[in-house]
Amino acid sequence: MKRRSFLPLPLMAGWLPLPGHAQAAYPDKPVKLIVPFAPGTALDLAARLTAAALQEELKATVVVENRVGASGVVGTDAVAKAAADGHTLLFTAPAHYINQFAFATLPYDAVKDFRPVTKVSNAQLVMVVPKSSPLSTPRQVIEHAKANPGKLRYSSSGKGGTIHLAFSLFNSMAGVQIEHVPYKSGGQALTDVIAGHLDITFTAVATALPFAKEGTLKLLGVSGLQRARTMPDVPTIAEAALPGFELTSWGGLLAPRSTPDAVVERLNAAIVKVGQRPEFQDKLLAMGVDPDILPTAAFARQIDAEVPKWKRLTEMTGVAQTLKS
Repeated sequence: MKRRSFLPLPLMAGWLPLPGHAQAAYPDKPVKLIVPFAPGTALDLAARLTAAALQEELKATVVVENRVGASGVVGTDAVAKAAADGHTLLFTAPAHYINQFAFATLPYDAVKDFRPVTKVSNAQLVMVVPKSSPLSTPRQVIEHAKANPGKLRYSSSGKGGTIHLAFSLFNSMAGVQIEHVPYKSGGQALTDVIAGHLDITFTAVATALPFAKEGTLKLLGVSGLQRARTMPDVPTIAEAALPGFELTSWGGLLAPRSTPDAVVERLNAAIVKVGQRPEFQDKLLAMGVDPDILPTAAFARQIDAEVPKWKRLTEMTGVAQTLKS
């Protein structure tokens, strides 16, 4: 009798992958970090530093793309609708979660459609006025606003954004009404303050530093409870005028909700690794941003704790009612 050899049925039917067809390891194409705010902002600078570090660790091309509009909604929506394979990610700020309370509708769910990856940085805002302004302290701003109701105007990067929220909180706590003039981007908003077309704004510490050194802006007060390490001579608004005033931002990486755990773990491990390097932290500090590298679980816990706070703040300051009306 002739001996016959048989292949296992699954292999004969092509059900088992051959070694040459194994699934490609992540990443197998360029990784895109979408920043939903303008180039040159503190968030954008932190994103670009993170992208460079990821590129080194992942051995793959990592690029930053700015998609600006609607207080971050345009860029965020692009990530929400992208393939959940780790090749399109969102580098964002608390405005991501604030927007769900500030706008009547969004084309995505800020919580359910995204998952945290890693927090990278903390950033304070600083209240600034043009060099020609007679105002030099937060207390003087409050006194002038009370003596001249409705005359002071501030610029922001859009309704519902962090600057809008910061001034809404300032107005509420100080009992004044500084009028809001929203712009399409933070860069445009700041340019018109520098030119003296508007009276005042908040901007990131990192963004304000070069203009302060040039003498085109005066720095009045920072928005955290502690003075910024990069401008220690500038008081906090809390110590200068409004005890308890606090509004800070952060920069961190989010992914579409159904992104595989293995991909999130790979991204998190890469950022945590480079985030521990002194040179990475020094570069963040040079931007006016404080390093605060949090792994996935810790970042998720912070977000869970913050979301109710942002909801209360938008309701207390009237931002939600303003945007939903």
